[in-house]
Amino acid sequence: MMQNKVVLHVRNPFLLDASTYISTAIMALLGVSGLESLTLQIIALALCLIFALLYRFLFRTGYYERNPTIYFSAQSVVLVLLFLLNSGASDAFNFLFYILTVHAAVVLNIWMTVLWVGSYFVITSSVALISRGWDGLYAVFFYFTVFIVCTILGRTVQQTELTSERNERLVDELKETQQKLRELAVVEERNRLARDLHDSVKQQVFAISMQLSAARTALSETDKSYQSVVEAERLAQQTGAELTTLINALRPPGLESKTLADAIRDHVDVWSRQNKIETETKIDSMTSVNQQTEQALFRILQEALANVARHSKASKVMIALKSEKDSVALAIEDNGIGFHADDVAKGIGLDSMKERLAAMNGTLDISSQKSKGTRVIATVRRS
Repeated sequence: MMQNKVVLHVRNPFLLDASTYISTAIMALLGVSGLESLTLQIIALALCLIFALLYRFLFRTGYYERNPTIYFSAQSVVLVLLFLLNSGASDAFNFLFYILTVHAAVVLNIWMTVLWVGSYFVITSSVALISRGWDGLYAVFFYFTVFIVCTILGRTVQQTELTSERNERLVDELKETQQKLRELAVVEERNRLARDLHDSVKQQVFAISMQLSAARTALSETDKSYQSVVEAERLAQQTGAELTTLINALRPPGLESKTLADAIRDHVDVWSRQNKIETETKIDSMTSVNQQTEQALFRILQEALANVARHSKASKVMIALKSEKDSVALAIEDNGIGFHADDVAKGIGLDSMKERLAAMNGTLDISSQKSKGTRVIATVRRS
């Protein structure tokens, strides 16, 4: 558990910074006032400056996490040297030990905190007894009380910061869960619509087509209604095919129980055989995206390949799926006849692809030249 670690990662609160710097400055001035020699005063100010710098570059930067002994030992040596200057106002330097106690209680576990605070108490008490004799016992009891209070204060700050960080993580996890639930809700609604269309409308269209086929068989080609029945049968079959396309767009069957990379490979293989167009794939098998992004990229692949089959007259298509640290890109490039840039706006399929990506903070880049083929690149940034 976290509490069993020697060093806890805790953000340094602003008040800890302010109290450390202000206390060091004030106590330096008070402690220096008890020194008669200018040389000793300069040394005391230099040692107080070192105390502040050690806090800034070892504690404030988090360097202490590598080895807390370095920081707390170095600060202890600095304060012991201050005591050795024999200032008449040495209690001012004692106060810096109280600040150091707060530092230890904020970032160390309870046992390490007790160890360091105990050593600080021994140092300050020894100085009091040596310099004051038995009269120093009153100071010892006072130091004991203050060290306990400072330890409690530091532990309180630690628990407050840990609770705050824990709450922030919970909020982030909650937001992520909400996003996943929204994506699942969208997918579930699309699946429901696909099931409804398949189980009702498509079946009815199929039944109509069968009835028209039976009527066509019963009629003679010389009958006036024959051509109308033939045309109606053709329209019914076309409607059924368009419904199948729509259902697959709502719920791409290629993604069921497959990764995006596998679904792309399978779809490209089937498409290549059906359209007799050579394909080459460069698929990053380690690509990992959420379900909504998977469906969007798969549908863009379907639409792009459908456009290639209908319009490009290409003999070869290259499909690439590449995963970067902060984005995923799907590229479809053919060697067909291409088209002019002004023709892009006329394609409903291309508009649909752009809208699908825009809804996910993605981009669609389309480039084409007459007789030089077309390249479509769909890029989605990871959230």
